[in-house]
Amino acid sequence: MIKDIIFFFNNKNIKDNLNFFYSFLFGFIFVLCFPPFNFWPLLFPSLTFLFLRSYNSKSKKEAFFVGWFFGLSFFLFSSFWIFNSFLVRSGIFIYILPICLFLFSCLLALFFSLVTFLNYKFKTNFILSIIFFSIFWTFSEILRGHLFTGFPWNLLAHSFSNYDFLIQICSVFGVYGLSFFIIYSVVSLTLVFLNFKKEKNFFLLFSSLIIIFFISLFGINRLNNSDLTQHSSKIYRVVQPNINQKDKLNPSKFEENYKKLIELSFKNKMGALNISENLVIFWPETAIFDIGHIKNYPIFEILNKNLKENEYLVTGIFKSEDEDTYFNSVAIVDKKLSINYVYDKVHLVPFGEYIPFNDFFNILGINFFGLKKGSKNQKIIEYKNIPKFKALICYESIFPGKFINNKNSEVFLVNFTNDAWFGSTIGPFQHFANSKFRAVEEGKHLIRVANTGISASIDPYGRVLNKLFLNTSNYFDTKVFVIKDNKNNRIKTIYSDYKNNLIIILLIILFFLLSVLKYYFHKKI
Repeated sequence: MIKDIIFFFNNKNIKDNLNFFYSFLFGFIFVLCFPPFNFWPLLFPSLTFLFLRSYNSKSKKEAFFVGWFFGLSFFLFSSFWIFNSFLVRSGIFIYILPICLFLFSCLLALFFSLVTFLNYKFKTNFILSIIFFSIFWTFSEILRGHLFTGFPWNLLAHSFSNYDFLIQICSVFGVYGLSFFIIYSVVSLTLVFLNFKKEKNFFLLFSSLIIIFFISLFGINRLNNSDLTQHSSKIYRVVQPNINQKDKLNPSKFEENYKKLIELSFKNKMGALNISENLVIFWPETAIFDIGHIKNYPIFEILNKNLKENEYLVTGIFKSEDEDTYFNSVAIVDKKLSINYVYDKVHLVPFGEYIPFNDFFNILGINFFGLKKGSKNQKIIEYKNIPKFKALICYESIFPGKFINNKNSEVFLVNFTNDAWFGSTIGPFQHFANSKFRAVEEGKHLIRVANTGISASIDPYGRVLNKLFLNTSNYFDTKVFVIKDNKNNRIKTIYSDYKNNLIIILLIILFFLLSVLKYYFHKKI
C-alpha cells in the first residue's frame, strides 16, 4: 500500500496532472479578485503561480496547458451567469447549457494559454521575463476584446474597480494600461517577498513601488483637483422597474409592466424639480416591446398629461422595419406621443441576439430569428434641446474605445441595459464595473439605466453619484456634469484622443527593446 502511494507521487505523469490541477485551482481563486468580491490580495498567489509554473515548465506543451487549465477554471466560474438566459428560455436550452458553458470556457481559456506559452518561449532572466509576461498578458486582453466578436470582460484592472484613485490612470492609458501595471507590480512584489533571485530584488521592489506610487499620486491629485460644472438645467430621471425577465416576455404582463414604468417616471415629479428645470426620463433596454403599444395601451396617455413641452422619455425599444427585420434600438417619445428612433444597436450578442453564420444555415434550409445590426456610422444623438449624448446598449459599454468617438463631441454617455436575463448572479456586478472605466477613460458623465439593476449616475471621474442596487424597483434623479477649464472649454482625456493606440504602441516599443536585451544577454552568455 505504501509502495503504491510512493509510486503515485513519483510518477511523472501524475505530477504533471497535479500541476494542471493546481492551475485549475488557482484559476478558481482568481475569480474572487473580480466583482462583486474584489478580493484583490488573491492576485498575488494566483498570478505568481501562473508566471512561475509556466516559466519553469519542462516543455511548450506543458506551459500551454498550465494556462489553459487556469483559464478554463476562471471562465467556468466567472462567466457561468451568461447562460442563465438559457434557464429563462427553458426547453432544450436547459439541457445544452452545460455543454455551451464548457465549450465557451475552453475557447476563452486559449487566451491564457497564449500568455503562458509565450512566457516559456521567451524565457530569459527574471526581470525581463516578468516584463515580457506583463506584455503578453496585456496583449491577450486586447485580443480577447476583438477576436470572436470580442469579450473584454473581467479584465485584470476590474479587480480594482472599487478604488477610484487607482483607476484614474485609465484616463491616460485606458483599462488595458492599468492591467499591465497591475500584473507587473503584483508578480514583482510577490517574488521579492518569496526572496527569489536575491540580486534582482532591489530592482523589482523599487520599480513596483515607483509604479504604485505614481499611479496613486496621479489618481489622488486628479480627484482632489476635480472641477465639475453642471451642464444645462435638465434633470435626468433613471427608472429601474425591476421586472422579471419571464414577466417581461409575457404579453399578458405588458400593461402591468408599462404601468410600473410610468408610475416611477412621475413619482414626486413636482417635488424634484424647480420651475426652470425640465425632466428627461430614461427607461432601460427594450422597455417598450413594440411601437404600437404606445397607441394601444391607454396607460401611455399619462405621458401626454405629465410631460411638459420640453420634456421627453428616452427608452429602449424594439424597432421593426418589416416582419423579418428587427433592431434593438433607442427612441425618444415626446408629449404628443410621437416617436423618433435615434439609435440602433451595433454590436449584437452572439447566440443571444443573432446566430453567427446565419447565411450558411439559411442555405441549408435552417432559419433562425435574429436581430439586425445598426449602422456603424450613426450620428451622436442630438434631439431638440436634449444635450448631445452617446447611447450604448447592453454590453456595448464593455468595449474600451470602440463605440465612443470623440470627434462627435457628445456631452455624456447613456448605457441602456437589461440584466434580468442573468438573474441574481455575479454578472450584473461585473457589467456595472465596466461603466466606471468608460466614464474615466472618456472623461464623460455616464448614466446607466438597467431593468433590474445596477442603475447608476457616474461622474467623469468614475465616482458613483447615485445608485440603485440589484433587484430593487425605484428611481433616482441626477444632473449631468462636465469637466471644464478656466476658459469654460470642455477638457478631454488623453485616452479619449488616442484610445488604445497609445498603450499598444508603447507595449510594442517595449517588446522590441526587451527582445534586443534578451538577444544581448544570450549572446553574452
